[in-house]
Amino acid sequence: MKNALKWTLRVGLPVIVLLFLAFLYFIPPFMIAPPETFSGPNLAQGPALDDIKDPAVRMIAERGKYIVVRTDCNGCHTSIGDKGPKWDEYLAGGGKAFYNQDSLESYCRNLTPDYATGLARRNDEEVLRVLQTGLLPEGRQTNWRRMPWPFMANWTPEDRYAVLMYLRHLKPVKHSIPDAKPGRVRTDAEATEEIYGGDYAGH
Repeated sequence: MKNALKWTLRVGLPVIVLLFLAFLYFIPPFMIAPPETFSGPNLAQGPALDDIKDPAVRMIAERGKYIVVRTDCNGCHTSIGDKGPKWDEYLAGGGKAFYNQDSLESYCRNLTPDYATGLARRNDEEVLRVLQTGLLPEGRQTNWRRMPWPFMANWTPEDRYAVLMYLRHLKPVKHSIPDAKPGRVRTDAEATEEIYGGDYAGH
């Protein structure tokens, strides 16, 4: 028995180590690959910015798209269907329901320039104020855990303006989002489970 154990340790352990090293060698180099490699699906969405005739405006909008993609605004502001994100409703809102500390049940807004349901209803100053302070046009401040506006407040004014320009050039999508309404206060685990499913809530 002892001889068998010694043989296993002498032969089996080195084999396991070699297999592990081979695995590390052949997996994709996550840490050295450019971030764009992993954001391809998001980069492929949105408007054809090449159609913007003014090169200065196009350059600003391209900067805005880069920021929106890297910040993963799509993760909350695009609805999820049975087969993944509904790309035909790109950034049209309604992706997830959030339960805030103020007991309000709210949904992500429609960021497309639709006149009836989207950002075309808001002027530039209102949009930029939300990005910098989280203050919504109706006078309520959005929960910073749900929309990371303190992070966005550290952007330069030029970056916030670039994001605005990009959003203004999205394809308008008519997608009504329910207004915030009183709701039961959820624990963090309950809210996570309702938004993402039980696996993400640690169940």
